[in-house]
Amino acid sequence: MSEWTLLWMFVPTFFLISASPGLCMMLAMSFGASLGLRRTLWVITGELAGVALIALTALLGYTRVLVEHPALLQGFKYGGALYLLWLGVMGWRASRGGALVPEADRGRLALALRGFTVAISNPKSWLFMMTLLPPFISPDLDVGRQTLAFVALIVLIECVNLLLYAYGGQKANRLLQGQGRGDLLGRVSSLLMMGIALYWLLG
Repeated sequence: MSEWTLLWMFVPTFFLISASPGLCMMLAMSFGASLGLRRTLWVITGELAGVALIALTALLGYTRVLVEHPALLQGFKYGGALYLLWLGVMGWRASRGGALVPEADRGRLALALRGFTVAISNPKSWLFMMTLLPPFISPDLDVGRQTLAFVALIVLIECVNLLLYAYGGQKANRLLQGQGRGDLLGRVSSLLMMGIALYWLLG
């Protein structure tokens, strides 16, 4: 099977999974609603760096350590869940005060770091990359070129979907603000984050 065939099989598979609502997408939507698309680009940059790191480690085989040491994977799971729970609580409190996220006044680096931290603390991203990516790597082709191609595709597809969610959050917030319900989107996002966190903690 050629390299191009593998890539074209991978694109629709990853696009559909990436487009589904998840932690990174909800974060982009929340920040897009509160800060606007332009400033949310820094959050998206951090998220993309985190996703690229996860994909790269999965393709290079470093995630074998997580498989061979389940305690590390559990640490990622519970650490990410607690962090997500904290984000949800803070988002809920901020939405009651008229803002969707408490980081509205933070600088670019802080926004990028928030996106990066959320991306790498998501245990589902690690499990997904560990199971999806290896089957697409052909031992008959240059591994280095395949690795670069897949990481580039993952970042590109993830970027498109994050931008769509951020733009959607911005438009939805403007609509709700016009109806006097500017806090609704923030509360819904916060509840979803807390729900996912509790599912991870109790699952």
